[in-house]
Amino acid sequence: MINKISLIFLFFFLSACGYQSLVKESKDEIFFQEISFLGDSNLNFIIKSKIELKERSSSNYKISIETSSNIATLSKTSSGETESKDIYLKSTIKIFKAKKSIYTKAFTAKKVVKIGDSLSDNLDTIESAKINLVSEIASKINLDIKFFNIRNK
Repeated sequence: MINKISLIFLFFFLSACGYQSLVKESKDEIFFQEISFLGDSNLNFIIKSKIELKERSSSNYKISIETSSNIATLSKTSSGETESKDIYLKSTIKIFKAKKSIYTKAFTAKKVVKIGDSLSDNLDTIESAKINLVSEIASKINLDIKFFNIRNK
């Protein structure tokens, strides 16, 4: 009974305290004077489509996003055939103000993919895993840029 009363009290307290999610409620947009993408162009294309960066010449900030991927054999069968591969993606954002780097953060994602007998299925599986991983990284970058904007108002 005490737990229910405590829970009801906590609910009313939090609903009346004016709490708002910083990221969800932030309507301010951040603009960049220059946006550059380096590295793997296919992965950068996906990142570019997932995060909406906007350019404005009057902005004080420039952003650079560098993306790379690495696929390595993780295990082999006793006959020497590849059994699984490790897919590793890395994306680094750098934000500059007045030609000076003021913020850098790296994002990584990795996944182990089992390799089957069909070459086309293996290629589809690897590409699908890369797309999922880069989408995961893109959402992290998007969230991080929003936090950067909130911190630097």
